[in-house]
Amino acid sequence: MTLSRPERIDLLLTRPHRQEPEPAPREQLATLGEIEQTVVDAAIAMLAPGQKFALLWSLQVGEQAVAGVQVKERDGSVTNMVPPAEVLEYLIDHKRMSYDPSVGTWLSAEIFIAGPTRYKATFATGTVADWMPEVSEEDLRHEFDAFPRPAAEIPDWARTQLDWSDRRTG
Repeated sequence: MTLSRPERIDLLLTRPHRQEPEPAPREQLATLGEIEQTVVDAAIAMLAPGQKFALLWSLQVGEQAVAGVQVKERDGSVTNMVPPAEVLEYLIDHKRMSYDPSVGTWLSAEIFIAGPTRYKATFATGTVADWMPEVSEEDLRHEFDAFPRPAAEIPDWARTQLDWSDRRTG
């Protein structure tokens, strides 16, 4: 017997759904240092045996928030990985906690990891590496609305992009 399309859909809708367990609540970390160590530990946990160096990066401008891990292999190739969701969530916390009205907050982060206690974190308030995802004019507007900063602290490239957009639309 072959079921028609509506009957198959009805069977799917009436089939009991498996309940996924609720994820454990994410631990709230109180300091920037705790957050950095937690995300470094998570990135290290992703590495395969023999992989020693990694770059954990994040771009957070406006409503765009992404992160990744790049691992340089022994043969010189680069492997790109997506970190667990909690890594991005902790980096979002880091950005919020880093906000200073006199300079704003960071737009991009690069954490070079050589071991659990050997890492160098760079949080840039004015630059975004050219290999990171593109930043839109809308993201910039959301960024400066959410994290206001003095006009002198708005990077020239962002000001140019916003001015160009205003000329095209205004």
